[in-house]
Amino acid sequence: MPRRSKSSAIRVPQPTILLLEEYDALAAAISSALKKFAPRHASAVARSFAEAERLAPTVGPELFVLDVDPSCPGLTDFLQRISSTHPNARVLVIGGAIPAEIAAQRGQTGALQFIEKPFDLAVFGAAVQALLGPWRELEGRGTLGGLNALDVVLAHCAASANVALELAAGRRTGEIQIASGQVVHAATGKLKGEEALDAILGWSRPHLSERKLSGSAPRTISNWRTAVVESLRGIAPESSEREELAPEPEAHPTKTGKKLVVVDDTEMLLIFVEDTLAMADPSLQITTALSATDGFREIERLIPDLVLLDYSLPDFNGDELCECLLQNERTARVPVLMMSGHVPEMNAAAARLPNVVAKIEKPFLSDALVDLVQRTLRGRHQFEARVEEDPAEPEILAPKPPPEPLPPSQKRIASEMPTYGGAVPPLAPVQAHIERHTPAPAPPVRVAPADGNAAMLGIFLEVLSMQLTSQLQMGAIRARPSLIASLRLTSATGRNAIPSELGFQLGPAKLNRDGRISKLRLIPTSKPFQPGPARTAFEIGGVALIPNETRTHVQLTPAGTTPMTMELFAHLELDAVELSASFQVAQLILNWDPAAVRITLNPKAPEQTAARFEMRVLKLDDSGRMQELLLSPIR
Repeated sequence: MPRRSKSSAIRVPQPTILLLEEYDALAAAISSALKKFAPRHASAVARSFAEAERLAPTVGPELFVLDVDPSCPGLTDFLQRISSTHPNARVLVIGGAIPAEIAAQRGQTGALQFIEKPFDLAVFGAAVQALLGPWRELEGRGTLGGLNALDVVLAHCAASANVALELAAGRRTGEIQIASGQVVHAATGKLKGEEALDAILGWSRPHLSERKLSGSAPRTISNWRTAVVESLRGIAPESSEREELAPEPEAHPTKTGKKLVVVDDTEMLLIFVEDTLAMADPSLQITTALSATDGFREIERLIPDLVLLDYSLPDFNGDELCECLLQNERTARVPVLMMSGHVPEMNAAAARLPNVVAKIEKPFLSDALVDLVQRTLRGRHQFEARVEEDPAEPEILAPKPPPEPLPPSQKRIASEMPTYGGAVPPLAPVQAHIERHTPAPAPPVRVAPADGNAAMLGIFLEVLSMQLTSQLQMGAIRARPSLIASLRLTSATGRNAIPSELGFQLGPAKLNRDGRISKLRLIPTSKPFQPGPARTAFEIGGVALIPNETRTHVQLTPAGTTPMTMELFAHLELDAVELSASFQVAQLILNWDPAAVRITLNPKAPEQTAARFEMRVLKLDDSGRMQELLLSPIR
């Protein structure tokens, strides 16, 4: 690999970021991102610890960005030396994940901040902007001058290193051993294991050195995460000279500005958003939450003037939280500014949820965020609350005009529709009138027939690319689903109400955090389902090598205008039937619990003979419908 020439930016008299990255392609990508997120900073790139140490005195970096994966010798010495020469600089470490419980207990006081690799661009941008922006203006935020033993241990854990750290503080000496990024052994004096780790982490500014871990390490620590958390809780104030000399904190005046709740599962993004908005308007009362559950609790408690809400959250998604807010009388008129890198899903949510009054695409710059928040707070937002009545009590539903009486030939369909709460909704024939574009104001009718809710969904797929392993076995397949699907209900009651020959159009899909479908909506069409023409031939148009964690895959892309097609089968559960204002079937709501689906090239073959694949959704369109799928074979 040719050596990279020194960046000309290092001679520009402006604040600088020093990136340590071994790989040219990744260095170019990160440098490009730095130009976007830190446009006022120059960047310099080093390929090794030695090169970084040579560049640092020249450029005087405000921020070091260190890619420590894969690990390489010398990290301990490098961190200690730059902590002496650049004590006011910040460090962002890219590597493996740091345990969440340690990150939460450690807070923002560590000398090193971490993001997991591979990282989302929004997460990286938020971390960079936080460390270069308000972070520098606020007391108590970590700098290299406060480097301690835990910082170095976590850096080696992020590097998945196999290393033994030797520590010395006065007359005390100790050792911490890390195997594959896990702390497995600690010893000092007569102490071993978790007691020794607790004691060592309490030492003030020890000197550290490292050596390669050879042979099998002794296992004296079973749960290093818990041991570190307990150690952080128990570190005495006198262990830090900085804390001994710190003045008493000044009393902050009571804030009387607008109340904001920020909900996002990325801590660095929360820090960036909170700091940026607080610096722009110190009167703002800002509360943060890392999950939708905690966010809802804070919103209900505070009734804020605005909620800044991430779309993708660990417990349930932002659109679901918006629906909960609309259904709660206290929170139904709280406006929401949605933030997400999942742009199609966010756009679809904003289009159907009246309380989403603004949206911003991740990653975003601080100026854009401040401007949008200020404009949104100044605006007047009037929208109707959507407090849904309990469908189990149909008598409290809003009055609706009585439906037209059904002719005798159609009464059988209504009588065979599964009931809910003792009520049988009067249904006109599905084919008689299809409502595609307007939301159905009538409540969903939960389906609970005695003979089950099982359903078989069929979708034809167009193959976009296909991977082969080094053993020429089938690998991942990218495919585009057709918009028309078939649905076969196993329940005789359901089949009588919703005939299997009826065609359906794919509606919006709700995804979980892993990109898998949790719910799918189907919209009846006026035409019977017609299978698409199957094509089993795959004409190769391009070949590429795709690196993998373990081995390289061969990726094939098709040629020509007649693509290879496959059929997907998925066993689902019919959850509810959504009715139009005239009590006709508008949509079916299906629970999509299984991760596995069946794929076949022969539509006439039995479904049981089809190959099993795991399915994830790679892309949704603006209306929330599946646009691109990733299928991975299950062996």
